[in-house]
Amino acid sequence: MLKKNTKTNSSLKIGSKLALAGLIAVGSMAAIAHSDVHAAAAKPDTSSIKAQQGSTYIKTIYALAKEGKIPGLNAIAGKTPISAVHYKWGDPEVGGDLKGNHYEMYNFGMGKGAYGFGVNKSGVIYDLRNFGQSVDQTVGIKSLTFESVIKTLGMPKEVRFTGTDKIYVYHPSTKYELKFVGPSKVVKGKVAHIDHVNVYAGKANL
Repeated sequence: MLKKNTKTNSSLKIGSKLALAGLIAVGSMAAIAHSDVHAAAAKPDTSSIKAQQGSTYIKTIYALAKEGKIPGLNAIAGKTPISAVHYKWGDPEVGGDLKGNHYEMYNFGMGKGAYGFGVNKSGVIYDLRNFGQSVDQTVGIKSLTFESVIKTLGMPKEVRFTGTDKIYVYHPSTKYELKFVGPSKVVKGKVAHIDHVNVYAGKANL
């Protein structure tokens, strides 16, 4: 009898992990009962493959950034608590044991993408990062290039360099910065693709 229960518990644990990973594609989070708390649920990307490859997708990213959001999440930079993410997705792979201002990372693998969260000492998310997925780099975040970003949004007023990264910084609103991050140098003959996008709420980075 004990052996049977152990097997059942093991099956339940495996099922729970699979369900958690599936949230990135199909999950929706119940609203937390507080007017200032925003659910941080993953939602299906309803954009067509064509839209995800070009200027339409870039315009969608920019439009979401005006509201403090990134594709694939309902979280709002500067408002959503990281506890809402923990509630739905469980503990992060990176950063879950850190205190004060820190970053947390979720990587769902299998083409489902990866997300990062900058968290302030009060537990509020001030930076949202979407790394896209690496299985099919002809669609999504990693299909974008600096050239396609400039063609759609124009040359940014600010370009930053950090380590090996080049960062195009746009200001979709007075509250938020939208950053397209990619390599500052590439092998001759190669095109620099975007690695991830950020929506940053500077006033919440306390």
